[in-house]
Amino acid sequence: MSLLPGRKMGTRTLRLGSKGKDVQQLQAFLRLQGHDLGEEDYYGYLTKYAVQQFQKEHGLVADGIAGKRLFALALSADLPIRRRIHVVQPQETIDEIAQMYGIGPQAFVQTKRLHKIFAGQRLLFFDREIWGMCPSDGLLSSLPQGLTGLVCPPPLPTGLVGPCVALPELGNSDPVFIHGLLRTARRRKATANTLLESMGGSCGLYLSWSEVAPLNGARYLKLIKKVRRRLPKQSMLWVELGPGVPPRSIWGGVNYEEINELASRVVLSVPVPQTPGPLLNPGQVEHLLTILCPRIHSWKVLLRVPVYALEWKVADDTSEYLKLPYKTALSRAFRHGARLEKDGEGGLYYRYQSRGSQFQLRLPQLNTLGEVLALTNRHNLAGVILDRLGMEDPRLWNIVSNYFHFATL
Repeated sequence: MSLLPGRKMGTRTLRLGSKGKDVQQLQAFLRLQGHDLGEEDYYGYLTKYAVQQFQKEHGLVADGIAGKRLFALALSADLPIRRRIHVVQPQETIDEIAQMYGIGPQAFVQTKRLHKIFAGQRLLFFDREIWGMCPSDGLLSSLPQGLTGLVCPPPLPTGLVGPCVALPELGNSDPVFIHGLLRTARRRKATANTLLESMGGSCGLYLSWSEVAPLNGARYLKLIKKVRRRLPKQSMLWVELGPGVPPRSIWGGVNYEEINELASRVVLSVPVPQTPGPLLNPGQVEHLLTILCPRIHSWKVLLRVPVYALEWKVADDTSEYLKLPYKTALSRAFRHGARLEKDGEGGLYYRYQSRGSQFQLRLPQLNTLGEVLALTNRHNLAGVILDRLGMEDPRLWNIVSNYFHFATL
């Protein structure tokens, strides 16, 4: 947005009754976001309501006062969430409108009320980031259509066209190993150097430690600050939070509020079941989001969703799983004459026996995936990471496009 001449937007706090060039600049920004301000040229009630809506959608205090946090977003080079509006024309149907944007009716905020649309109605939907997580180097040379970017372990794929975030693998699941990397200032400096050197030509760095001991919370934050200071200005820093990275308490933990200021994106991984069961549990995801979002701006949160299949080897004393591509899992099920069964919660799975051992095959259920994607819209998250690209059921792309209009960076 090219700002109008005069007082620059962001140089003062604006509220009901304010007038001036900076108010007009704010209104120009809000109109670009799809807000209807009519002919209002001062900070009236329409502007206040639009500011409140913007604040709600971006996890800010919805007081209708335009302050420094709102201006920090409005003046950023690229908003993390893009608001879109379609004004319904005479004789248009909801299916025709959805097809026009390459989405499904589920993507519209007013989904539950869309059985009766009328000419002039303003339908709201958002762009969401869709990232694909690659299991190894060299699988892709270009982004699949609809993806925002890739998340790859270094070294990054050569000749890749499109955004790519580096995913260094530094003992992601071993808190004892992580403790060794964080224990002293010298080791934290060496760890930061290793992380930064792994970036290559990527547009960002994903620090994906999913489990950090409470006693290392302050040390972990120091590492993140060190990395953030040394990252190029336009590079993104992604940090994983969740059950394994506890929030600050008297026992230690990580200061989520400071992470919120430092990180470009905060990743919440859907937990992989530790015993045979469904890969996705929308109730569990909802619970984790209600814990995370009060401390982290929702528009910074990426939900990491598994799209692979799990093969469980079930024994009396233990259960082990193997991640498989969807097609490979189906091939194994057919080859072993697997029986399709239901668990106690109604989830479907394949069961078969091979070489004297019992196995269960769990595939991502597309209807359950839809419920998780609906949570992304309900909480107004930045988007999702599909873990792992290349292992998914091909029908997944239709489900994702029903709920999101894909964002580009």
